[in-house]
Amino acid sequence: MTFPADRGLAWPVDHPPLVTVGDPMRPDPARLAALIGESITTGWFSNGGPLHFRLEQALTGLAGAEQLDLVSSGTMALMMALRLGNLPEGAEVITPALSFAATAQAIAWCGFRPVFADISPDTLTLCPRAVAAAISPRTAAILPVHFLDVPCDVAALGDIARRHGLWLAYDAAQAFGLTLDGQPIGVHGDASAFSLHATKVLHTGEGGFVVTNGAEASARLRRLRNFGLEAGRMTGPGTNGKLSEAQAALGLALLPDLAAEIAARQALRALYDAALGSVPGITLHRGGGGASAGLTTYALRAAPALRARIHQALAQGRILARNHFPLLCGPGTRWPEVPIITAHRQPIAPQVAPEVLCLPFHGRVAAEDAQRIAAIIRRVVAEGHPA
Repeated sequence: MTFPADRGLAWPVDHPPLVTVGDPMRPDPARLAALIGESITTGWFSNGGPLHFRLEQALTGLAGAEQLDLVSSGTMALMMALRLGNLPEGAEVITPALSFAATAQAIAWCGFRPVFADISPDTLTLCPRAVAAAISPRTAAILPVHFLDVPCDVAALGDIARRHGLWLAYDAAQAFGLTLDGQPIGVHGDASAFSLHATKVLHTGEGGFVVTNGAEASARLRRLRNFGLEAGRMTGPGTNGKLSEAQAALGLALLPDLAAEIAARQALRALYDAALGSVPGITLHRGGGGASAGLTTYALRAAPALRARIHQALAQGRILARNHFPLLCGPGTRWPEVPIITAHRQPIAPQVAPEVLCLPFHGRVAAEDAQRIAAIIRRVVAEGHPA
C-alpha cells in the first residue's frame, strides 16, 4: 500500500507497523490447495459443484437459516432478494439515505427506483416513521440496511410492510453473525442479502448469499441466479449470479479459522470499549435492545471537526481508519436532485454522515495496536478539551 506525497504524511525511519481498517482472513495454503485440487480432479469449476454445495450447507447451519443460497457477490445477493418479490418494472423501493453504494445501485440495476428515507438518530438505520411518510401508490418494497453491525427496527418495519402489502428485503451485508433477541438476523423479512466479500468476517474473496423463508423461494432464487433456466429452458428472468468452485474453496478453507477470528474480534471490541467508553466528545456506535455485538465494524461518532482531527492523527500514526459512508443522494451523487424523506424537521442522515469513523477491526489488530489507537484518540480529544 502506498501513500501519495500530496497527503502530507511523512513517515519517520523507525515508524510503527501499518494498521489497516480491514485485513481479510488468509487461508492455510495447503488446505486451500487441497480443495482447489478437488475441483481440478473432478473438472467441476462452476454451476453448483461439490464445493459450492458443501459451503452452502455449512453456512445454512451457521446462519440458522431455513433456506440459504450462494451467489456471486453481495450486490448480486441484493438484486436476487429484490427480484424474488416479483416487483413491477419501475416500482419504488424505499431504502435509507445512508449506506454503502451497493444498496441503491442494486435497486437501480433491477429496474426499480430508489426512494431515500431518513435514518433514526441513535441506530443510524432506516427510520420507520420516515418509511411511512415515503410510501406512495408506486411503492412495492422496502430495502432496509442493518448498518454498521446495528440491526434495524425489524418489528416496526415488518408491521409497515404487512399493513401495506410491501416486499421486505434486508441488506445484511454488514450483519454476518448478528443476532437479535437470540435469533439470527436473517430470519426477518421476506429475504436477507449477505456479503462474503473479503472485507467481511468470513469471505470467499467475492461472494454472497441470500436467506429466504421457504423451499419455494429458494427454488426461484436458484433459477434467477442461473439465467432463469428450468430443465434447460428459460422460463423467467435470470442472470449469471453463480458462485464458482474456486470461491467456494476459499470459503471452505477459512471455515476452520472462523471461530478464532470471531474470538479475536470480540476481544478487540472489549479492548476498544474499555479504552474509549468514557472519552468525552465521542460516542461508541452500538446495538441495543437484544442485539448481539457485531463482528464486521467498530464505529464511533464525533463532531465533524473532531472526527477529522482524529482521522488525521491516526493516519499520521500509520493507522488507517475509514472516515465515510457518504449519502446516497444529493449533490455529487448519482441522484443529485432526489430528496431525503424524513419524519423530522430536517433530515438526520446529512448531519450524521460526517460524524462516523470506523476503526481497524479484524483479527490482525494486536492488543498493543488497539491501545495505541485509543491513546491517539484520547490525546486528540484532550488537546481540544484542555483541563
